[in-house]
Amino acid sequence: MNLENKIANWMELGIKPYDEVMEIQDRLVELRASGLIPDTIISVQHPLTVSFGVDSKNNQFSDLFLSRVQQAYGNTEESSIMEYLSDNGASFSLSKRGGGATVFALGQFAFYPVVNHCDITGSHQLDVGAYKSVIYRTLFQSLRNLGVEGIKVSSSLDYATRNERKDAWIERGGVTLKMGSKGIGMKRGVAYHGFALNATREGISRSWMVNQCGYRPEEVKLWSVEHELNKKVEPKEVYDAVQKSIMANFGYAGFQKIDLEKLEVKNAC
Repeated sequence: MNLENKIANWMELGIKPYDEVMEIQDRLVELRASGLIPDTIISVQHPLTVSFGVDSKNNQFSDLFLSRVQQAYGNTEESSIMEYLSDNGASFSLSKRGGGATVFALGQFAFYPVVNHCDITGSHQLDVGAYKSVIYRTLFQSLRNLGVEGIKVSSSLDYATRNERKDAWIERGGVTLKMGSKGIGMKRGVAYHGFALNATREGISRSWMVNQCGYRPEEVKLWSVEHELNKKVEPKEVYDAVQKSIMANFGYAGFQKIDLEKLEVKNAC
């Protein structure tokens, strides 16, 4: 659908805990479903957080992580796992987003479009696949805008844990590398959650804690824009690349920056 001249909200939250941002998304979903706000894009980085999604079969801590819990506490019971995470500066969240296990950290940039997805795709509310395709294109184009080349929709390799692999992949030296991921939710005709882009080395340094999206460590390796370009990536570069990609793939003419407090005050009146 042509959304020429349509302006979306852009909400930059800086660094915020994962669960807090999920609560913000829930509030924005209700406002968007009621027609009180336009499409709104959240941009944020999360402190170290292990997140499990709704795809329970792909929610797995890694063997390495569990071995360290065993070594520290003599068992791998849930209480010991949570204590280990806390002792190591990490939190845990069970999310309503699609997908399996992942690790968020500073240097991994998350973008959560809270949008009327039918307006964007020109399709019906139940056509989740059409919106997923828009998210994939947005993620791929964001990486290209940052200078990453040779991005693939899926890996050329086959794995026992998955029948299909869609994310942001590149292949270097015969090794398949994962540079981003997506997980979306739908409620009241509004799409929310979104995608994450691996910008910095530090942002993926703790990914070993889980089997990312259900893939075993020997099956997948995470890679960052900094790894690929061999240079430091500034936040502004990431925001500019993603905004440009969202405008192209969502059909927006631009963004208006808005903060959460002013938005809530406006809609409370």
